[in-house]
Amino acid sequence: MQATEWDHRLGVRADGKRLVGYAGVVLLRKAADRVGRTRALAAVLPWGTGPGWRDRGVVLVQLACAIVLGATNVLAAEQLK
Repeated sequence: MQATEWDHRLGVRADGKRLVGYAGVVLLRKAADRVGRTRALAAVLPWGTGPGWRDRGVVLVQLACAIVLGATNVLAAEQLK
């Protein structure tokens, strides 16, 4: 299994700002990676090779996390990234 290591520099501050939502979504994202959901989605979704191409499995998991954080459209989801 190849790790994406998106969380290698993850840190938590106790300043009381935006802590609860982000803490919960990290567990959701790590659970998706740990059980293989992200890789499974990547395996069934089409691939591309153009510039700026993103792994669609990762994007779908990130979109689900953005919805959990309150995103109501794709633009809001992109801004939460």
